Amino acid sequence: MAAGLLGLGGPQDSTPEDLGALAAAEAFYAARPRVERPVAGWQEIPAGLTDLSAASCGECHRAIYEEWRVSTHAFAWTDRQFQAEREKSGNRWLCNNCHTPLMNQMENWAVGLEAGDVDRPRYVENPAFEPALRSEGISCAGCHVRDGVVEGPTGHATEAHATRRAERFSGSEICLACHQAVQHYEGKDFVCVFETGEEWAEGPYGPEGSGQSCLACHMPPVTRPLAEGAPPRVGRHHDWPGAGIYKVEGVGPPLDRLGPGLSVEVEAGSDHLRIDYANAAAGHRLPTGDPERFIRIEVEFLDGADRRVGAWSERIGQQWKWWPEAEKLADNRLAPLEARQATVPRPPQAVAWKLTASSHRISQEALDYHDLEGYPASRVTHRLEGRFEP
Repeated sequence: MAAGLLGLGGPQDSTPEDLGALAAAEAFYAARPRVERPVAGWQEIPAGLTDLSAASCGECHRAIYEEWRVSTHAFAWTDRQFQAEREKSGNRWLCNNCHTPLMNQMENWAVGLEAGDVDRPRYVENPAFEPALRSEGISCAGCHVRDGVVEGPTGHATEAHATRRAERFSGSEICLACHQAVQHYEGKDFVCVFETGEEWAEGPYGPEGSGQSCLACHMPPVTRPLAEGAPPRVGRHHDWPGAGIYKVEGVGPPLDRLGPGLSVEVEAGSDHLRIDYANAAAGHRLPTGDPERFIRIEVEFLDGADRRVGAWSERIGQQWKWWPEAEKLADNRLAPLEARQATVPRPPQAVAWKLTASSHRISQEALDYHDLEGYPASRVTHRLEGRFEP
């Protein structure tokens, strides 16, 4: 352990108290449910590397680094919504376990709970804490460094550092460490309810279905040099496109990398509008992840002067009551391949219609509550329009 503490710029003569703090934290986390443990734990710096930063990895793995740095993972810690929610909570140690998965990244480690209350953790300081490493959020080392070795799907040998093949990179396991995290807390106004892994496993793409893993959509194959100066070989993209709502305006993977999971088709009759919509492409429920997420389909009816004469809308997502205790009230999300249909009467004066479908990370009410003015919270995925039959 001492080498790792020193390697991250900790005290030059690590004391037993330094190692004792780490041991106490590791013992506490080991006794907690899986979703309450730092995903990557404490990791030593592999021989050949100077630190665990993504920027250092990017010196050789430039293409992968450039993709990662615009990904949601790169903003896992600095994301304005996460920080706003975290600052309003006494249980921030719980959320840090996925947003900064390395114990190396954490300023403080939990070592106990007062009266068993997750809102009242006891902390010790990380003697080797580096704010810059924490700011990288879910970075290269959080997934690839274990036991002083750089792990990957092939274990491709290099003189730069020790490598090893790890089975968890061959399917969805690497993703589910964070994206399947469920824990309810009695009497609390918060909940951990990320069920994407379960949604995938129980659906048509799971192990009992086609067996198509998360990687197929969110890390599609690409042929290129793994490192600067190396020959091209098949690897995977590392920008993890999802709903396409960037954490920072204009910074994210190409929107055409992964199209919307939602499909929408409209047929206009003489006295109605038929709207067919479905989860046509996502291997999990739509939307998934954060319970704040939702999809809205809206139709506006117009008269001959282009004036609004009617409207219809559908909200697809979860609904929760947060106070005094977190409780799910409703859930009308779309299961994989699930299709629905809505028939909307044509207002008498309507001659035309316009449909907009949009994906939302957070509601306007929540944006206001967290003082998140200007935060990218939604994006339009579909715009359709047409006229009714004469």
